[in-house]
Amino acid sequence: MTPVETATAATPSPARTRVSRVVLVDGQRLFREGLRVLLASEDGFCVVGEAVHSGEVLELIGAVQPDVVITELHLPDGSALQLIEEIHARFPTVVILVLTAVRARDAAIAVRKAGALGYLLKECGRSELLSALRSVVAGHSYRSRPSSARTRVRSDSSGASNRVADLTERQRLVLRAVARGQPARQIAASLGVSVRAVHRQRERLRNTLQLDSTAALARFALREGLAE
Repeated sequence: MTPVETATAATPSPARTRVSRVVLVDGQRLFREGLRVLLASEDGFCVVGEAVHSGEVLELIGAVQPDVVITELHLPDGSALQLIEEIHARFPTVVILVLTAVRARDAAIAVRKAGALGYLLKECGRSELLSALRSVVAGHSYRSRPSSARTRVRSDSSGASNRVADLTERQRLVLRAVARGQPARQIAASLGVSVRAVHRQRERLRNTLQLDSTAALARFALREGLAE
């Protein structure tokens, strides 16, 4: 397992504008490094911490006290939806911007309900990213422009939507839990079944929906509005 990485940026030079402290949460190191460099070149932002997995983000927030958390929706240890809810509940003054490669139709709605103030696709440009950041820091919601947020059907979910009606209530519960990033042990405890039973149910779901991974199940659930 890759350990959570944290890094504190150098103290920026005094400026007339207030500096917003930013935490980056993303599984791709190169992407985090690029984003850190980009924000360092802009007045008003300072990256004070980074994380790879959702598990230690709350502790990191408590330690560095950021103003903004920028997070990918799909992290190496699962969906960030539950993390967003926990940040929103424990640190209500911290604003959350989801910066993701997920183009699922209902993802923006799901993250908004979870407590994120902004939803932006990684295909955005520098100017839109900065615009989104400034919007959420000012307390305004932000969503990717229609041109970049256009829904595209992904190959790993082709034809799956037609099978939603055939899912049992138990399958829907498992699928919802997967989309929220819950591990098999937690799902098993909530449903009162064994961990092995959860693994079997996830495998059946992948076969039924013709999806090739747990991550694909999570994306499917978000797109179909099953993660709420």
